[in-house]
Amino acid sequence: MAAMCLVLYTIVVSRMGRQTDVIFGGAEGGSVRSDSVSFIDPNATAAPEPTEDIWPDINIEAPQYYMVRDGHALSSAFKPDVEQIPGTRSMMFDKAALPHLEDLLEAIKDAGFTVHVAGAYRSYSWQNELFNRKASQIAYGMGVDDYMDPLYQDAVAEAKTITMYPGTSEHQLGLAVDLMDREYSRLVYSNMNQEFFAWLDEHCAEYGFIKRYPTRKLLLTGWDEPWHYRYVGVEAATFIMEQGLCYEEFYAHYDPNFEY
Repeated sequence: MAAMCLVLYTIVVSRMGRQTDVIFGGAEGGSVRSDSVSFIDPNATAAPEPTEDIWPDINIEAPQYYMVRDGHALSSAFKPDVEQIPGTRSMMFDKAALPHLEDLLEAIKDAGFTVHVAGAYRSYSWQNELFNRKASQIAYGMGVDDYMDPLYQDAVAEAKTITMYPGTSEHQLGLAVDLMDREYSRLVYSNMNQEFFAWLDEHCAEYGFIKRYPTRKLLLTGWDEPWHYRYVGVEAATFIMEQGLCYEEFYAHYDPNFEY
């Protein structure tokens, strides 16, 4: 696990228009800035409600459909059965879903693109370490060096707007993967290969994946990570992508008590 964590990183994104911090794990760890949130459409709204009879007949309580976000956190004990993604340096993915990811990666290459797996499974403890690091950085900037100081909670609150709190990251599910056309030292979505993402957005559902945090859905998902893809199975993914939904909109249809 320790070796795996060294090569993982978290993309920590801000809400509601702040710039993006990107924290990399491992010996080359550092912090940079990104302007990807500049593409937010302030007029973005929820997609029109699809006709009732076309919604997939699924069990929303199955693990591949778990909602993971604020208010729907995974426990620290949750750990999926994961295996290494071939061709990566210790990147891990859900064992049952891995063949679908492998097929997607192969299809990307067959389409003439290179593909870089920038992030995959991340344990609760690793996410906790990243979050605490961010909170400590903020506290230090406030002149607070004691976590018992009441002002430290202000730093924690600020950190929650920048990086996902432990248990609320989909990477802990083992079903999320960050895909890019190459390795970047500075993550600026507008500087990435848009043909790569156009192809990926058009075809990802064929392999059971959705674009989980599209910029245009920031107000609904709370995060802007256009490179983050989530496995939900072909049936659900096809419906979500064809209808232009984010996962929150899809999930809410099956859970009337869900709020976002």
